Amino acid sequence: MLPEVLALAGRTLLADAYSLWQYDERSGIWSVGASSGLSDVYVATAMAAIRGNTATVSLDAPIIVEDIERTEWLTQEHRDAHAAEGTRSMMALPLRYGERILGTLVLYYREPREFREAEKSSASLLANIAAAAIGTAELYQAQRRLAEDQRFVAEASELLASSLDYETTLSNLATLAVPRFADWCAIDMVGEDGSIQRLTVAHVDPEKVRWAHELAQQYPPDPNAPYGVPNVIRTREPELLEDIPDELLREATADTPELYAILEELGLKSSLCVPLIARDRALGAITFVSAESGRRYEDADLATAQDLARRAAISVDNARLFREAESSRRETQESLAVVDAVFAAAPIGLAFMDTSFRYVRVNEALAAMNGVPSDEHVGRTLRDVLGEDLASEIEPLHRQVLETGEPILDLHIERARPARPRETRNWLVSYYPVRDLDDRKIGVGVVITDVSEREQALAAAERAGARLAVLAEASQTLASTLDYESTLASIASLLVPRFADWYAVDILDDDGRFRRLAVVHSDPAKAEWAAKSRDLYPPDLEEDEGTGRAARTGEAVLYRTISDELLATSTKDSAHYEILRELGMESAMVVPLTAAGRTFGGLMLVSSNPARLYDEDDLEFAKHLGRRAAVAVDNARLYRAAEERARAAIVVEHVADGVLLVDQGEVIRLWNPAAEEITGLAAADTVGRSTAEVFAPWETIADLATRNEVRPQTQPVEINGRELWLSITGVGFESGTVFAFRDLTSERAVEKLKSDFVSTVSHELRTPLAAIYGAALTLRREDVPLGEPQRTGLLEVIASESDRLARIVNDILWASRLESGTMQTTIQKCDGVEIARSVVDTARHYIPPNIQLTIKAPRKAPQVAADPDKARQVLTNLVDNAVKYSPDGGKVTVKVAVAGSQLRYTVRDEGLGVPPAEHRRIFEKFYRLDPNLTRGVGGTGLGLYISRELLERMGGRIWVESSGSGGSTFVAELPIAD
Repeated sequence: MLPEVLALAGRTLLADAYSLWQYDERSGIWSVGASSGLSDVYVATAMAAIRGNTATVSLDAPIIVEDIERTEWLTQEHRDAHAAEGTRSMMALPLRYGERILGTLVLYYREPREFREAEKSSASLLANIAAAAIGTAELYQAQRRLAEDQRFVAEASELLASSLDYETTLSNLATLAVPRFADWCAIDMVGEDGSIQRLTVAHVDPEKVRWAHELAQQYPPDPNAPYGVPNVIRTREPELLEDIPDELLREATADTPELYAILEELGLKSSLCVPLIARDRALGAITFVSAESGRRYEDADLATAQDLARRAAISVDNARLFREAESSRRETQESLAVVDAVFAAAPIGLAFMDTSFRYVRVNEALAAMNGVPSDEHVGRTLRDVLGEDLASEIEPLHRQVLETGEPILDLHIERARPARPRETRNWLVSYYPVRDLDDRKIGVGVVITDVSEREQALAAAERAGARLAVLAEASQTLASTLDYESTLASIASLLVPRFADWYAVDILDDDGRFRRLAVVHSDPAKAEWAAKSRDLYPPDLEEDEGTGRAARTGEAVLYRTISDELLATSTKDSAHYEILRELGMESAMVVPLTAAGRTFGGLMLVSSNPARLYDEDDLEFAKHLGRRAAVAVDNARLYRAAEERARAAIVVEHVADGVLLVDQGEVIRLWNPAAEEITGLAAADTVGRSTAEVFAPWETIADLATRNEVRPQTQPVEINGRELWLSITGVGFESGTVFAFRDLTSERAVEKLKSDFVSTVSHELRTPLAAIYGAALTLRREDVPLGEPQRTGLLEVIASESDRLARIVNDILWASRLESGTMQTTIQKCDGVEIARSVVDTARHYIPPNIQLTIKAPRKAPQVAADPDKARQVLTNLVDNAVKYSPDGGKVTVKVAVAGSQLRYTVRDEGLGVPPAEHRRIFEKFYRLDPNLTRGVGGTGLGLYISRELLERMGGRIWVESSGSGGSTFVAELPIAD
């Protein structure tokens, strides 16, 4: 791509030499990617000089150097290199792709010269075209690498599932990784004595593999090393070295200098080391090293390696369980179907329009977009080609460019193209002034990039990522406990309502009858019908459809649409038919639970929403879920068979769930370590005490055993002064009752937070979208004549509601950047009073008429040390908050005053007020005083959180003063500049 860009520059712009500099965002290093007409000596010297240059040069516009010898921001070394090369002047054009700087395109001249505006404009146009092409190529390369890694993980999963001989399987896995994912791959395992043993090493060169084995024997690793395999196994944390530093190699080989020489010769560039963890035990580690290929591992590669390590650890653990049970069962594990996210490179349309808005030149890409051959564009106007409506929108933009001489860049447009009016596309459009040699504006250059495929690919990748995340979480849930019945039921929380409106799981008992473990519905009002389905109508192995068919044939079944006739013929009686109608069945999938050649149950996912009809991709996802669930069930049964020959005490001591034994007098006789961990109470503090002294209330827990309830019940319990949400099961026997429980307190809090956030954002987005949609439909109607005031009013509705949507999205993006640590703040001296006045002036344009907004500020005040954009965002949030929480109107006063070494902003309203108990919580993310919208106050719950985080990053603080009624006063402070 880079040589092609230089070739295009050579054909388009006359210069004595050309170079294309690339910028590495991670390292901040500039380097020459391609050049023409420059010597190798100059290129090397220039790169060294640039890296040592501390001068700050703006890349917001072309960098013009009309006399290199007199340019002070260039280092002397750089100017000497230019003098030796014979270059006397140059023009550097920034290559921007969205918000990113990709590099610069530099034109060199052998004589000093003055650059005309026409040359600058033409060069800038070429630079933007080149940046779009390079950015698109980078996106394509990233997509191709992601797809290759996903295919690698899929093939590795299939390999891991192919055999229970895990030593051979892991050796084959290392071979598979080279060279697709690494130049070197090594796998180390923890021996029975705790020592680290090298299992395998892979490289494309067999001689280097032999050499590596000799080195491993000659230089065994230090088990206490603070890095590498020993550290990863010891800490069970992955290790990512994007660039292997020479200092680390020297430290690791301090006692063996000859080993350093060997490692230096190998040319190690980057490495990944991830632990193999199963059931909270480190089994070993996998190491990936990049050398000859020069590949640089990143966080995405670490995620791929961790995913692969999780699968490998499960495979190893399954094989060991199999050996411990002394059973010759071959475990079959099929590969995960990875959804390949294909992001197509966006085509770029180019056109040149004269000052009369007539096409002078059009490329084939733009002609295809317009649906008119390129030669039929020439000489025709915008209105001739695009029609009156579209031309009336575009002509003002062309006129603006011609009048101001300034380009309009990256204008995002979503609309149907003339060639296909029923197909909506996404476009990035830029307009540039075109000048002749006399610097006269002779027309407008147009660049149109179709980014629809990229947007669609991103959406598809998000859907695929959501499925993969659910599969990964389901795998962890299934592997976390051997109580497969409750686990299968608990998977419903991952699937309902994200992938199904209700979910059922059935197990085939030894007598050939199905036992329905759970039916979970997204609508709590349907719980009674779900219970009836579970208790009264389990599936029948001989039934023609549904779970019986899937279990009998071993094949998954997809019911894309379920007709009333199919529902009627598949039910046992009218009551069964009524239950299914109440639960709702518009589309369904049934997958068998099959492992080791035996089918022992089925999973059913049902959609009751006509807008969500399952397809083959959904069925493939369900199959993978069913396979994981089946393997988990089979492993649990194998483990139970082995544990029947062991002492029950060992199980109790090592099980992950809390276990307690209660005698007939309701006195605790056993309290395992997991129970200690969950409750914070030691066995010495509970054994011998009455259950009522430990649990409150105990009656609801004791009732589990009397009801013979096999499914875990989640309920709040007060233990040791804390409220815990426990998933509890109880089984009675002649001497008492055994209870097992798991702490779901954190999970419940997370789920509530997710639910509240999704509900809030959905509500906040729906209102402006509805207004925009209604206004847009009215504008499109041809049967209703609209006058200019009406059209203007509707367009103002669209603009204002779009701005509201943008504010909501911006709040979410700000919160995401703050949480991820990517938010940058630039502290500088700025006028704090002027910032406050601008915020108030802006707010007056959109506040309701029943709000009186005033500002009290001194004429002169010391400047503050802050990021002006961030300070403006904080004050905007506080003013918007005051207006929003004053639904009945009133005064909102913004006051600015000096308070010691701080400039204090006080925003006072007469609205709802903040209860004293909520003064701290309102600054938490997503927290809202009116979550149920009882007063009609909306919002995402992010504004005050963003304000607090931004102020802390600028050395300021924020608090609220309110009695809970009669309004609130929010106070924010920023430090005064020295």
